[in-house]
Amino acid sequence: MGVLVRFELKKILNNRAGMAACALMLVMLAAIAALNLLTMDTIDIATGELVHGPEALQAYRQMQGSHAGTLDDNRIAKDVATFDRAEQLSQETKGLNDLSNQETIERYGLPFWQETRGVLEDGYYKKVVGTLDSANLRSASLENGARARIDGSLENGFWGYHPYTDAEKAYWRNLADEIAWPLEWGYDGGWHNVLTWKGFSGLAIIALCIALSGVFAGEYRDRTVAVVLPTRWGKKVLPIAKTVAAFLFTTGYWLVLAVAIIAIHVGIYGTEGWDLPVQVTTGLDNPYPLTVGQAVVLSYALGYIIALGMAALTLLLSSKMSSTMPVAVIPITIVFLGIIGLFSTPLAKVALLTPFSGLSYAFDAMVSYAIGPFVSDLPMMLATLYGIMLIAFVPLAIYSFRRHQVA
Repeated sequence: MGVLVRFELKKILNNRAGMAACALMLVMLAAIAALNLLTMDTIDIATGELVHGPEALQAYRQMQGSHAGTLDDNRIAKDVATFDRAEQLSQETKGLNDLSNQETIERYGLPFWQETRGVLEDGYYKKVVGTLDSANLRSASLENGARARIDGSLENGFWGYHPYTDAEKAYWRNLADEIAWPLEWGYDGGWHNVLTWKGFSGLAIIALCIALSGVFAGEYRDRTVAVVLPTRWGKKVLPIAKTVAAFLFTTGYWLVLAVAIIAIHVGIYGTEGWDLPVQVTTGLDNPYPLTVGQAVVLSYALGYIIALGMAALTLLLSSKMSSTMPVAVIPITIVFLGIIGLFSTPLAKVALLTPFSGLSYAFDAMVSYAIGPFVSDLPMMLATLYGIMLIAFVPLAIYSFRRHQVA
């Protein structure tokens, strides 16, 4: 068995189209990280200048670091006072909105700019004050503001179209109750990018399916099935060895992918922030009681389950088709139909069950599916769906290969 597994794994690795697709996907994901840095720009609060690339990263790191600390009510009150003062000064200064940052600094000085636009253009203040203003009257507590925003989203429905049942509303409110307040704030650049781009690991599943497309179909295409199936171990051991090799490749590929994505982003943007609450990265109204690090681990664990499910689907298709082309095209179609489906609000909750779309929104948006009193959020639904695919399709693929009629 061990010899057969190694032989079948070698055949997968010799699939040039599959290996090229896997390598291309890794290069693309690495390029995304590099392009993020090269195209990054932000306002340097120390000078008021728009800076780019590595300078922008340094400026952003300093800006986020300046807000580091516990967001308790006293801290929030001071931040709100700073924001309100900035708005008041801006409104009282005639013609200020017509001036650029540099013109404002030249006319009124850098300290004035830092007190006004330097505050109003800081994403931290926008996020905090925006959350507080989610209540009918501005809340003095960030926790109450976040709850008000969650309640507003639940009443409006997902994307303003899909209403939440009472069971779903209770589910999300109970989940949000587990968040530990007050939150800690800080810089999380590397981990922020890992979570932001996690959906693209769903695209990498396309490459995986291309690599596995010939596991069974390749035997039909090359007409070697007429030689291997009639042998003593052809029907008993060979399909199992092929399946084991396919899942060993899937596991290794996903591990390399996850490590590469995390290493590249964290290597460029820094390791800080893994222990911060996920709300710092995804929004203060995120109801998941997770740290950034936990969200990353769970996201890639979920991605692994999805990859296994899609690998099982590919094996089933491969066992039933004599050409590798449709075997690869069908998973690709599923992924891209899921992306297109997000542009149609009525189809969104179905589209979110596909690899790219599902991973993009997992542990972030309040996406849930209810059957009576039973509620499943998006990550649980994805894990269940692709877990069922794994359990159901693997034995079907083995059975189909064994039953193949040799001409």
